Amino acid sequence: MRLQIPLLIGLVVTGLLFTKATAALAQTATVQGTVTDDETGEPLTGATVILEGTSYNAVVRLDGSFTIRSVPHGTYTLEASFVSFRPLRREITVTDEIPRLSLRLSPDTAELDGVVVSARRDLRTEQSARVAERQAEAIINVMDARSIELSPDVTVANVVQRVSGVSLERSSTGDGQHAIVRGMDKRYNYTLVNGIKIPSPDLKNRYVPLDIFPSDLLDRLVVSKSLTPDMEGDAIGGVIDMKMRDAPERLTASVDVGLGFSQLFAQRDFLDFDSGVVATQSPRAANGPDYRAGLEDFPFQNLNFNGQGLPLNQRAGFAIGNRFWEGRLGVLAAGSYQQSHRGSNSLFFEMDTDRENNNPFFDTVQQRQFSAQQTRTGLHAKLDYRASRNHTFDWYNALIRLDDSISRARVDTNLRIGRGQGPGTGRITERYRSQQQLQNIFNSTLQGEHTLLGEQLNVDWSAVYSRATQDDPDLAEFRVLTGTRRNGTGDIVQERALVDRDLDRRWAANTDQDLAGYLNATWATRFASLPMELSAGGMYRFKDRDNTFNSYLLRLSPNTQEWDGDIMSTTWTVVTRTGTPTDPLNYTSEERLAAYYGMAKLFVGDLQVLGGLRVEHTDFSWRTNAPETIPGRVGSNQYVDYLPSLHFRYALRPDLNMRLSYFRSLSRPNFFEVVPFRIIEEEFQERGNPFLERTRAHNLDLRAEFFPGPLNKFMGALFFKQIDDPIESALAIDGQRIFLQSNNFGTAYNFGLELDLSTYYRNFGLRGFYTFTNSEITTSKIVRFRGESGTLTSRQQEQTRPLQGQSQHIGNVSLLYKNQDWGTDAQLAGVYTGRRILSVSPYFENDIWQRAFWQLDLSVEQRLLDGVVVYAKINNLLNTPLRADVLRPNTANPQEAPYLDTSESTLVREDFYQRTYLFGVKYDL
Repeated sequence: MRLQIPLLIGLVVTGLLFTKATAALAQTATVQGTVTDDETGEPLTGATVILEGTSYNAVVRLDGSFTIRSVPHGTYTLEASFVSFRPLRREITVTDEIPRLSLRLSPDTAELDGVVVSARRDLRTEQSARVAERQAEAIINVMDARSIELSPDVTVANVVQRVSGVSLERSSTGDGQHAIVRGMDKRYNYTLVNGIKIPSPDLKNRYVPLDIFPSDLLDRLVVSKSLTPDMEGDAIGGVIDMKMRDAPERLTASVDVGLGFSQLFAQRDFLDFDSGVVATQSPRAANGPDYRAGLEDFPFQNLNFNGQGLPLNQRAGFAIGNRFWEGRLGVLAAGSYQQSHRGSNSLFFEMDTDRENNNPFFDTVQQRQFSAQQTRTGLHAKLDYRASRNHTFDWYNALIRLDDSISRARVDTNLRIGRGQGPGTGRITERYRSQQQLQNIFNSTLQGEHTLLGEQLNVDWSAVYSRATQDDPDLAEFRVLTGTRRNGTGDIVQERALVDRDLDRRWAANTDQDLAGYLNATWATRFASLPMELSAGGMYRFKDRDNTFNSYLLRLSPNTQEWDGDIMSTTWTVVTRTGTPTDPLNYTSEERLAAYYGMAKLFVGDLQVLGGLRVEHTDFSWRTNAPETIPGRVGSNQYVDYLPSLHFRYALRPDLNMRLSYFRSLSRPNFFEVVPFRIIEEEFQERGNPFLERTRAHNLDLRAEFFPGPLNKFMGALFFKQIDDPIESALAIDGQRIFLQSNNFGTAYNFGLELDLSTYYRNFGLRGFYTFTNSEITTSKIVRFRGESGTLTSRQQEQTRPLQGQSQHIGNVSLLYKNQDWGTDAQLAGVYTGRRILSVSPYFENDIWQRAFWQLDLSVEQRLLDGVVVYAKINNLLNTPLRADVLRPNTANPQEAPYLDTSESTLVREDFYQRTYLFGVKYDL
């Protein structure tokens, strides 16, 4: 009994304490609300909300919401804070009836000598991207820096595929290289850096290869799909504008390092060569025009290929910036370094067309292995000076470099069949190629913006120097005739392995230099009591392009030498000792572009009308070193284009826009295309065409834009393009030789539908787009057949097909997860590209089509400590190959590839790239 009394007392006390705790627990509530920008309504994702003097706090989610749970009833001081905004304090009383809070923060400002200096809004966020799309004068899509950072992509080329209506043309290693906008080939788009057009380092083309740019140097990526009069007019597809990193409002520093690998080289060796022995200049360029090259000018170590184990990919980057003089002077420096090892395993069939029934058949089977080491570096520096609220100056400098060392091993099986009868015969050969491509872009831009006359007149100007170069030094390829041969009955015969007697070495280099000036003025006035802005401006650019090409032929001495596996044991003599000074690829070209425009913008209630006229004068000339007997060795072309445009934007509600746009635009031929050259490339001989004309187009767009939340959007668009004299690279025939040449092809039409979605709920997000594009062009093709008399003959027949590179269906779906409390971000991104024409054939319905495909990529970030984040990026999760076909059966020699079904279509190409992995850590101060 004595033991039971204390036990009973303990139970009573425990019960009282439990009851009190339960009652206290019952007297708690959840504090919820949103934190937004007071001026724009944008959610301030990442802002912090705390109850002062307690441990209760929350981080604002993607949609601007926050939640603080289990807060005891009582009165608290709540503080909401975010970088570049004034902290907000509010006294709240927590009860079961507490309403949802709406906290609106104002941008921070400071007064300096009587001048108000405002902090710039952070343009690196997704909220700011939605505001830019909603307020734009034309039809644009914006991808912000944070979305770029969280994506699985490390180059601008791969980032741009996440933008509505954009697909990619990929390099031989599977990496994205050029953008195709709304089904329009890369030639119909142009690239800007901070609103300024830059020259291309490409040896052949005007368009800029986007894989040269590291994505971590960007603040945002803007794709414009309609042109206003103050924009250059040579874009029929779209304009890609890379807005580079800007000076921050406070001291900011970040470092990023990563390592990774390609799974391809876990399965086979990376084929490497000694690039250090390669001379950057040809013997002629290095020693003068009278120099006669000898064997000492041609090292052979770059033709000794060695297999190495799994090489590591490397990534490093930094950025540091701050503002000085009480916010007037902003400074930013950023750098990026990426070294990656990419490659492909490929099966390629060289095709011919059966003279009996116009169907394709196999001519040569090639097994290829590509290995490429890409070293990508970027340096970026910017100064901005806010002299006052009415006068600002920016000076931007950037140097971008891509060093691409490419090794290629190729095994060819020749299948000479003779009119479709008998098995393939011929010697099996091996080809080895070493190649380097060194691309550089330098840009320096000084800009100013001035508000005058009581803020009625706004003037901005730019002075620009840009230089782009590409060097392809000492491209060398040799061939080995192996000891394996197929005889007329298809049996394998072993013979001596011999080195092919000819060895080509060639150097190509290009320099493209721009000097440009821009001036724009806008006057704010009224018309019939309605607000109106009148704008006028102009630009002038002088482009100077210089291209050199030298090729040397080396021949075995003696002519017959057995192959022992080592190129160093072979002996050669130099046949072409002075290079090729009269080759048409030694040329200079100049282009003078003068443009001016007038534009008016009128505001009628919720309707904005913008229209005007742009006039562009083009003076283009070229001169080659070709002999005087070559037509087109010297030429020029002058023309004037009048480019009207008209844009309507009607705000049915603050979150709902309707847009209607018309603009006229053009596309100029590439410099290389008009030079009368002939050169043997990877798959075909290529030829120039000095008679090419520019392409012109009428463009019409209708788009509805709905922004139900600061981060959410839904866009639907219809577009139509009439394209006069489109330019395409097509296969043509000269006697028995097939060659690739650019030509104008009549009139083409391109129309389609575009849907774009972005939505978030708490920690989850969904982004996606779908684009339907239909284009038509009619050209004359060759049909081969056997006539009634039994003789082989051919005729011309018209074929209607899509534009080259245009997929009827493309789409992108990204699933996102973001947990601010845990510091976790994840994105699973899928890209769909429908079938499209890779190469246009001279034969009827023998075009080469790339099959439709899905590519899936993954990116994950995890915060470990304040400012320290680890990440992983995995690309090509599905190991998606590139496959291309001729959409006709092979009825002549399907037995040469019994592992393929050629009853309906004939496979031409199959490339596998495998997955790539990147793991790293980032530190932000």
